[in-house]
Amino acid sequence: MRNLILLLTFPLVLGASAQTAVSLRIDHKAGQAEFDGTEGWVTPMGEEVEIDRLEYYLSMFTIVHDGGQETPIEGAYVLADAFVDEVHPLGEVSGVENVEGLKFNVGIDAENNHADPAQWPADHPLAPQVPSMHWGWAGGYRFIALEGGAGINGVVAHEIHALGDDNHTAGEMEVLATIENGVLMLDVEADIYGFYTNLSVAAGLINHGETGEAVTACENLAQHVFRLPGAASVSTMDEVAFGFDLMPVEGGAEMVFHAPVRVTTEVTLMDVLGRPVQSFTVPAGTARQRIIDVRHGAFLISVVSGIERTTRRWIQG
Repeated sequence: MRNLILLLTFPLVLGASAQTAVSLRIDHKAGQAEFDGTEGWVTPMGEEVEIDRLEYYLSMFTIVHDGGQETPIEGAYVLADAFVDEVHPLGEVSGVENVEGLKFNVGIDAENNHADPAQWPADHPLAPQVPSMHWGWAGGYRFIALEGGAGINGVVAHEIHALGDDNHTAGEMEVLATIENGVLMLDVEADIYGFYTNLSVAAGLINHGETGEAVTACENLAQHVFRLPGAASVSTMDEVAFGFDLMPVEGGAEMVFHAPVRVTTEVTLMDVLGRPVQSFTVPAGTARQRIIDVRHGAFLISVVSGIERTTRRWIQG
């Protein structure tokens, strides 16, 4: 796993008017572990699964930056493969200094979803793929291709090929923005557990279409898969979720833990470049902790409790 602090130490300094290339780097995880498909996993529904194929499309990217401004990246498409962590060039932007998030849509916009894949250069995400990510003229592209097994030894097959213009679902991800060799690099983790939120596959299923489990998979990709590098994973049903809410107070915020912390917990408040601003220890049994004397701006809060870690973005208004 990439080191969170190292990622954050690259200075993010962009000219107000210069065109800057933007890329999205996706690191696929199974919880906190690297995902490589060599072993089985237990989903948030408590079911054992093995994944043989997991590919998906993202499109219609918009960078949220500098106090909520939104800058679209025209013509950007990503075809991601959970078995391959790679950098996806998105295009160029100008006037972006402090990145706050990245909006996107699952799948392909309607105009290009039903166009001829052969019109694209061979290295374009919308060009013909092997195995195919295009269902046909009527169905368009496979927005998600998820195939694998369930149960002991993965003997029960499950397969979802999600299609359909109505499943061009909008989502937003938090990213870590750095400058690498002049490129605005947006780093994000994709947790494969998120695809199985509220999705039961133990009895097996085949869904090649636009309804049912296909809708659930697209909604999950939009809402439950992406997270900041180093953030907490999706919890299985028999785990105690670790997390907290932030309540505004004078000069800062109060952390309200979802349950009193079970062990001594370390909290670090960092600026967006990963430089520590405050750090303190929270004793076991603490349910609330105040962070005060904080200037206005965007911050990251990293909380380490035993083997669990979660990272949250916080904007002090």
